[in-house]
Amino acid sequence: MKWMYCFTPALRYQTVTRREGRAFADGFFSLAFNLAPWAVGAYVLVSLLQYSVPLLFIYKLSTQVAAQGSADIALTDTAFLALLAISGFLLVVSELNLERYISLRLCREFECLLARKMPSRVEVSMLERVVSRDFGVILDGIGASVNLLAIPIFLLFSILLVLLVFGTTGFWAVAVIGVFLPFSWVLSRLSDRNYQRIMDRAAQRIEQCSAWLRKGPFLKQFADRTALQSIERTLASERCLRNLDTLLRGADSYIIGFGRLIPFVLLGLQGNSESAKVWDGAIFWLSIPLLAAVLALPRSYVSYKAVGRSLEALNSLYQNSSRHPVLRPAADPSRGMIEFDADWPVWPAPLAELIPGPLQSQREDLHALLCAFRLVPELGQDPQQVLQLPIELDGSNLSAGQRLRLQLLRGVFLARAQGGTLSIDHDFPELDAAAALAVKDALERLSWVSFSPSAAKAITQREDSPAQIPERAASTVSDGALSLDRFTLGDLFKYCCWGVLILLVPALMMSYAANLTLPEAGFSPWQILLYAAAGVGAGVAAGLFIESLLRDHFSRLFIAGLRDIRICALADALQVVSRDVTTTFERIAWYAHDIAWIIALLLCNCVVLWMGFGLFGIAVALLFSGLLVVLYRLSINELYRTRVESVKGFDSLLRSAHVAFSISRAGGAAFVRLGDWLALTQRGAIAEGLGHFYTTRMRSVISRTVTAASCTLLSDLVIVLVVLLGSLYRTSDSAFVLAVTALLLVRSDLANVFLAITGFKSQSVSVARLKHFARPKSSVAVAIIGLRLSIAPFVAQRAYRALSLERGRLYSLSGHSGSGKSDYLKGVAGITDVIIEEAFVVQAMTSTCYYLDSNAQALLGVEPVVSNWLDTWLSALPKDRHHLLLLDEPFSALRAEQLAERVQALHRYVERSGHTLVLVDHRCRLEHDISLCELVIADCPVQGNSHG
Repeated sequence: MKWMYCFTPALRYQTVTRREGRAFADGFFSLAFNLAPWAVGAYVLVSLLQYSVPLLFIYKLSTQVAAQGSADIALTDTAFLALLAISGFLLVVSELNLERYISLRLCREFECLLARKMPSRVEVSMLERVVSRDFGVILDGIGASVNLLAIPIFLLFSILLVLLVFGTTGFWAVAVIGVFLPFSWVLSRLSDRNYQRIMDRAAQRIEQCSAWLRKGPFLKQFADRTALQSIERTLASERCLRNLDTLLRGADSYIIGFGRLIPFVLLGLQGNSESAKVWDGAIFWLSIPLLAAVLALPRSYVSYKAVGRSLEALNSLYQNSSRHPVLRPAADPSRGMIEFDADWPVWPAPLAELIPGPLQSQREDLHALLCAFRLVPELGQDPQQVLQLPIELDGSNLSAGQRLRLQLLRGVFLARAQGGTLSIDHDFPELDAAAALAVKDALERLSWVSFSPSAAKAITQREDSPAQIPERAASTVSDGALSLDRFTLGDLFKYCCWGVLILLVPALMMSYAANLTLPEAGFSPWQILLYAAAGVGAGVAAGLFIESLLRDHFSRLFIAGLRDIRICALADALQVVSRDVTTTFERIAWYAHDIAWIIALLLCNCVVLWMGFGLFGIAVALLFSGLLVVLYRLSINELYRTRVESVKGFDSLLRSAHVAFSISRAGGAAFVRLGDWLALTQRGAIAEGLGHFYTTRMRSVISRTVTAASCTLLSDLVIVLVVLLGSLYRTSDSAFVLAVTALLLVRSDLANVFLAITGFKSQSVSVARLKHFARPKSSVAVAIIGLRLSIAPFVAQRAYRALSLERGRLYSLSGHSGSGKSDYLKGVAGITDVIIEEAFVVQAMTSTCYYLDSNAQALLGVEPVVSNWLDTWLSALPKDRHHLLLLDEPFSALRAEQLAERVQALHRYVERSGHTLVLVDHRCRLEHDISLCELVIADCPVQGNSHG
């Protein structure tokens, strides 16, 4: 076990026994107090103590500024400071355990929501947005929302305690911090309004990209780029809003730093600066936690409002879903006729879990049908391997023929489980003749399966099968699951090195700020106010420069990936367009800013420690740096591992949402009497996905939080060491104040910045995934050489030889079901990822490729009733260049006699236009036929093949 997990119990996710969820309309606090009242109350108390301990720490520290007491007194005070530092660490651990419990209860509530039945008006993109954005916002906003209660209580008690300790002068010195309350309120309103617009744009981006991931690989072929341009506009708008957020957040951060001078300025303007000088610089220090708390209100308010909006999205999903989370079995499961439907919903699961009925009792029959349907060896070497094959949503990782056979398998066992008869009125156009006949023969041997006369006749009259091809091997094209190129700190520093130089100015100014309040400084209030304003302006400008530069870079990467989108794993790609893009826009940009800021502060620290303590100060700086390096080495690998695991957990959550969505749509699809099986499948998948998500997310949160708390503890102990050193030796009081101030500034930011460095290392996987998404993709060269077309060799799911075609002809592409015909056509058209050899890149005139399948009519927005849509589309193609048209079973819905008419129309079009067409349809083989078995390479060197 890693050392950072010693402070929390083992993570276990236990599913709920209650199946009826509750509405989310009453807001965060109502939901939280209903779910875990004692945990929320304890969280408020711990947060209050977390604000109080630093204030007490700094108050005790301020008494040491001019301490002249004995060494015994110094050691006693030093021990008390060390005790406070350890107490701060233990409070963080307590808060972490409370967050773990509240997160568990929220996950269980979300499980109940996903288990409800969703009607047809709920789109899958809406559910993906709720899962990928809103639920994460709620979990991440727990602490900030609770602080909305803790901060006002802390401020009230702090002002009263200062009155008791320092009297009237101290009361006024701290009470003037109240002038920031109106500013804090205005800033919170502006930030909340801007962040709401950011969330709206992010939601719009996720929904638009979700649709583009499904349609983009096909739509990018056509001149109409409306969908992509809409995404680009949304992304540009989101980037501008995030830059505005940088201004507001940067102003917040630097105003906290330089605003600590404002109490001294206001007292000076009121003529009370002499009274303030009795603080000897402590007024600046004590205002650090107080002003930080005041200006933390906007962040808490923005987070609370964001959580509220996300809860509204969850409540909308709740209101639009049924009270009954699962389908109820019919009271009288009488025998009946079940019409086969090739579009029965397919949810993400191993193939075995998609088959109705108990697996053990029907295993032998299932194995026999898998072999008879030729899914063995197409999908695996043995039936057990095929049954464990992961199936994606809607069977997107299967070919059309494989998906059809899966649905036939489901229909067989669905009818068997219900004691009914499976009626098939389908001629299997997605299968070649031999495969269709083999499937038909296997099904006719089952007494509870029947074919319509027209379907049986159409299958029987099919032509013989083309030559057999060995089963398709696993994909050899790289995907997101493979190793990724890391985005290192060195890569990040290229974008923020100039920002570091700019940030040196506010870092030096902030480190010296406390010295302006010393009696010997002699600065007027107006000079100090101008000093603070200049520091805030320099810091905000540098931060905006760093973050906007990075966002522009990541935006260009993302758009490049979208422009040449290929068919890919949907869950992985959805995470890129939602979570990874948001991470790069927010956290990576923030980390760059924070890392640049801490580098500037640490440079200042080295200088001021040398000024305050000479060689002893340099030794302390080296000790501090060494401790940070040790902590970094102890934590960085685990931080990166947990971040990668959390990505997998998010995939599991998204997959469980897809399962819930698909099963909700299964009600009217002959599954009505299998409500118990569907209910168990749905609940099991949701519980497994949420459990994986919860444990991986909490491991990531625990590792990050404990590492940051350890960093704060180290910085506090170094401050204690400096105070002890200062009580024994110092060059001057002014230098001592400067050194302690610099360390306090580092203490305020070091936990966040150290977390930024480790967080960057762990979350840089999002940048690596984005870079992989945007990588330049290879395209198959289709060159025009005289009167011929030359298609270069390439590797997709299989390796294919070069192919030469005669221009102006209609070809058929033949091969048995699952042999890779669609894979070949999609590779040529740039629909899927391919690997090519540079030696075969042809520098010649190229032909424009178009890939059209049975979904092309809907994709092009053509009304279903328009029968001659393909003729109309073909006639509209530009006539100034040659086109290679790849038609992948576009007529699968037509009868055999209708198919013959369409083929004749294609012959006439080819003769008239001079373009080249390649047609895939198992029901016909043309005079000019391309046999796929001649193209597939089986451990052979790449070589050409000619068709004249």
